[in-house]
Amino acid sequence: MKSSLILIMVVMFIAACSREPAIPGSHLVSIESKSAASNLFYSGTVQPIKTVVVPSPADGAVVDMQFQYGEEVKSGQVLFMISSTKFLTDYKTALMQYIKAKSEFNTGQSQFSEAEFLHKNQLISDDDFKTKKSTFYGSQLALIQAKDALEILIKQLNLKGLDLYKLTIADIDKITQAMHLQMNSENLQIIAPQAGIVLGAIKNEDENNKKINKGDTVKQGDVLAILGDMNGLSVRIKVNELIVNQLKLGQKVIVTGMAFPDDVLDGEIRKIDKQAEVANGGLPTFAVEIVVPKLTPSQQKIIHVGMSANIEINIKDESHIMVPINALIEKSGESYLKIYDKNSGIREVLVKTGKTTIDSVVILAGIKSGDKIVVPN
Repeated sequence: MKSSLILIMVVMFIAACSREPAIPGSHLVSIESKSAASNLFYSGTVQPIKTVVVPSPADGAVVDMQFQYGEEVKSGQVLFMISSTKFLTDYKTALMQYIKAKSEFNTGQSQFSEAEFLHKNQLISDDDFKTKKSTFYGSQLALIQAKDALEILIKQLNLKGLDLYKLTIADIDKITQAMHLQMNSENLQIIAPQAGIVLGAIKNEDENNKKINKGDTVKQGDVLAILGDMNGLSVRIKVNELIVNQLKLGQKVIVTGMAFPDDVLDGEIRKIDKQAEVANGGLPTFAVEIVVPKLTPSQQKIIHVGMSANIEINIKDESHIMVPINALIEKSGESYLKIYDKNSGIREVLVKTGKTTIDSVVILAGIKSGDKIVVPN
């Protein structure tokens, strides 16, 4: 009986020694190393995954447009017809230079053939032969240059039944015909360099899309339209300087939208600007481009350029020791935690803090996994 009583007292003593102390208004938390994850949300607008600019080749006026903005066009399809006096003047000049260069080339070729025969039979000197040879090669290069210049202009004109490259200086009637084109041929044809969606040109970020209309005057180099590839999509967002270094090229994101609520698109980060923008004295921001590489045919039918898009980015840090932020004790600009040890009881230790979230803080030094800290209730 006495031995049993002693045994019970020993067990109760051991249990009392191993029991964690009761701390009024606080409790003990065992620390573990874990990663800090957070989801970031941004908004933007849907844009094509790739674009091609369609510029005006000359000053002029838009006399016809054979499309509607937002519709899909095929490669080689005529987009604009532009009337341009300057273009016609450049065309006529290029045509005459080509015909002149072709005539000089034919003359030089004949003289060179004759010089080859005479030089072979030692009837002219080496210097005379080299002069004829140099003249011929020079006329050949001039013809190539003149043909290239004319070819660039001819591609913009609707010429039918007239092969300008067969003209010679003797074809006066045909040259006259080529110099005085019919009205339906005087207009420049601006064709689509590739298939895509026709969009208005963006002048700058402060203006809406500038849509060229019939009757508008344009200058050489003006952007007439933009062809967008909607086999995929892109969205540009701006992130502040506290976030940008946590993003990586190729990082996966989720793209959703009010107009396509049933589709959750898998995207990725394609571009991160390295130069910040500052507006109205706020935090510097960096432009980030998100892409969805591929849209299904059904998605292409309902997702259009300019629709709103929501971007969700998951940020996951490396594994760290994290403690509740209310467990920190600030003294003289330094941070402390109360830890419990069964041998020494409760004591304060100096810690080094890192990244802070809404309710937690990373501890870089001072405690280790398995330690127990005192956290206020």
